[in-house]
Amino acid sequence: MRIPSRAQFGKRARDEVVSFALANRIAHAELDEFTFAVGEALANAIEHSGTGDVIEVHCRIESDKIVATITDSGCGFNPQTGRPFPEVLSERGRGLPIMERCTDIFAVRSAPGKGTAVVLGRYLQRKNS
Repeated sequence: MRIPSRAQFGKRARDEVVSFALANRIAHAELDEFTFAVGEALANAIEHSGTGDVIEVHCRIESDKIVATITDSGCGFNPQTGRPFPEVLSERGRGLPIMERCTDIFAVRSAPGKGTAVVLGRYLQRKNS
């Protein structure tokens, strides 16, 4: 799916991911943390991409996992500089660490001026047969 880079479309994208998973017989209980991570990735893309271009959300289900890739064509960043946790009382800067902790599969591909892709995955308790 492709959504405009505006906050009001984040919920629609999360709802579409959940609908896709449920249509493929993945239990709702298995999606909570995964959907939360997808929401964080969308929020980051909307807020930090620095562009009005669309955000792409691709979701797939394999035999033992669900994987979503959230891609923007924005300003990008250097992921090699690390992701230190913010100060304890800080209200910002927790998105990437939260995504990592809410998923079993986590990767960030980004480069300054070339956009960002975040890959999030969760292993499933039951096979979707």
